[in-house]
Amino acid sequence: MIRLTPMNSLPTAIPRRKFLATGVAALALAPMPWLRGQSASPNGDVVMGVIGCGGQGIGNMGNFLNIKGVRVVAVCDVDSAQAAKAKAKVDAFYKNEDCKIYAHHGDLLQHPGINAISLATPDHWHARIGIDCANAGMDVYGEKPFTWGLAEGRLLVEAMKKNKRVWQTGCWQRSGGEFRRFKALIENNTLGKITRFECGTPSGMSIKKHAPAEKWPEMIGKPPANLDWKTYSAPVGDFPYHPMIHPWNWRWHHSFGGGQLLDWVGHHVDIALWTLGLDATGPVKMEGTGEKGDHPFFDAYVEYSYQGTFADGRVLEVRSDFGGTKFTGEKGWIHVNRGKLEASDREMLRNLPDDFNTKPPSHYQNFIDCVHSRELTVAPAESSHRAASFGQLAIVALDTKQPVKWDPKTEKVLDSPDQAKHPRLGSRITV
Repeated sequence: MIRLTPMNSLPTAIPRRKFLATGVAALALAPMPWLRGQSASPNGDVVMGVIGCGGQGIGNMGNFLNIKGVRVVAVCDVDSAQAAKAKAKVDAFYKNEDCKIYAHHGDLLQHPGINAISLATPDHWHARIGIDCANAGMDVYGEKPFTWGLAEGRLLVEAMKKNKRVWQTGCWQRSGGEFRRFKALIENNTLGKITRFECGTPSGMSIKKHAPAEKWPEMIGKPPANLDWKTYSAPVGDFPYHPMIHPWNWRWHHSFGGGQLLDWVGHHVDIALWTLGLDATGPVKMEGTGEKGDHPFFDAYVEYSYQGTFADGRVLEVRSDFGGTKFTGEKGWIHVNRGKLEASDREMLRNLPDDFNTKPPSHYQNFIDCVHSRELTVAPAESSHRAASFGQLAIVALDTKQPVKWDPKTEKVLDSPDQAKHPRLGSRITV
């Protein structure tokens, strides 16, 4: 069951000593005493802090360590064991012991000299930390989905704009060769008039068995010493520790993530919206069906089929029975997936424009380049918010078992007060 936390119960990012002293509820009203970060100069180093040191966070950090002109100086995680592993990797890379560990992101954001953040926490913290980074003057490479909830996504977009910060979402397929070729082929009118738009994202739940079910009762409410559960779960509210949630399985519970549906909307659906020039708007109607399965604790959708209709009548179909992005037109079809680009006639794949760039920078390098130039990244905040909102609207349609009528300009539900109250369309943070 999805829980909506009262808007005054989420902690703002403040120093750790205050966090421990005041408690979660009081923090929502506390000021944010930032030492604002400074943008990197055109020729200076990008000095980076890492918030979220799990698998994706460590992977992203490794990519940044290997970019010339980037220095990672601090890491942060509510799991002290994960933070220690990240520090060890940084120290080994630089052959020193200088990397600083922080238990709370508010403290890391005050580390002297930091001007960029690699953010890879679970979904439910994306918005709060992202906004705190923007207000602290930091540029951000943040993981997808953009945010857990739709309204908080808009808050994050506006915070980045207000503070003139650079944002790159980790939807790295936008920088991948086959996906860029797909986009170029479509834009070069390879298919003629396109009649069908399809995306396939994964089904099921890849659950890691942290603890057997028979041990759950004795472990619930008793987090391990290395995990600050109070901070971890703060945006969700009064949610007892469960041994199956951390470090991977949080994504299968709708209080923390959105399952495969929301995990992957930022990849294959994002590619479709980007290709069609629809990544600054949204559908006017969302409808579909889905099944959640029979797991005793996790409630993510394991099978689904949904369709978003845009104002011009185009319908983007998303299903969990195949993978990738496929467009069909009067001349045939083209299908792209990771490591694969195919067409009904292979000759179509030669129809690239003369100015197609075969060697763009990596997704990580693109972010660093834009930190220096102050230009938009290949995956900026607005487009990432719109991709996430497509999945968030789908969850509302699946949960309520009725179509969602949507105004993509005001980002409001039309004609359904009950749907408008759905947690996915709200925000669990204040700014």
